[in-house]
Amino acid sequence: MSDDDNHILNLFVRSTNGAITRDIESDLPLAVRGIAKKKNIKLSEKNGRDYYYVDTGYFGNFPSVGNTTGKKLYHRIVKNNLQHTESRKVLPDRWNKLVGQDPRLEWTGWKHGGKKILLILPNPKACNFYGIDCQTWIDNTTASIKKYSNFPIEIREKGSRVYRNFEYSIYDAFDTGVYATVCFNSIAAVESILYGIPAFVSVPCAASPLANTDLANLPNPWRPSGDQILEQCQNLAYGQFTVDEIADGTAWRILNETSN
Repeated sequence: MSDDDNHILNLFVRSTNGAITRDIESDLPLAVRGIAKKKNIKLSEKNGRDYYYVDTGYFGNFPSVGNTTGKKLYHRIVKNNLQHTESRKVLPDRWNKLVGQDPRLEWTGWKHGGKKILLILPNPKACNFYGIDCQTWIDNTTASIKKYSNFPIEIREKGSRVYRNFEYSIYDAFDTGVYATVCFNSIAAVESILYGIPAFVSVPCAASPLANTDLANLPNPWRPSGDQILEQCQNLAYGQFTVDEIADGTAWRILNETSN
């Protein structure tokens, strides 16, 4: 874990005034950062212990009019899960602010006419968390795509943050005529749907309320309504926070207000 990750996790724990802890031996809810903490997460689930998972935010971390340097401004915090996998109704204010910072997030409808499949390679740590061999997933998924579609496949590796932000962003890829995006559990699935391109995912993730799961549907993928898309995006906006919001207790307050 990097020094920045440690700093953010410590800020979050302190902001709760003793309500949660990083101590694996404690009975208090556990704060964990990153999917590499699989052992601690699984142990918490086994023992019925609440945990708060902290990782990169869903939106607002790309270069945009509101974030010209592409700095990682937002961090998601999820209670008892890795991502917010179920939609819920919340106020639109936090989402509207994000759209103001990055107009590409505004829903404008479904695109049509794409002629290729964008395959997002998974993080091996994410596959490991679910007990899935990464290369096996890639091989099986590629075979399934070829079974149900004749479109060529563009494979997108994660690459460096500089590459993803400034050299060939996910939006650059979308603009090359993508028909559908296929992911393991990447946030790119949400970005794809918001950009008007259907997406497929393999395990529960932030895109689950909006994405397809069966590649047999590639010829005619499900396209959720604009209202469904906005509801989940507003929900995700209420699950990610700036460092200042984490430090001053805003994140903890919102998490408690929206956890039920």
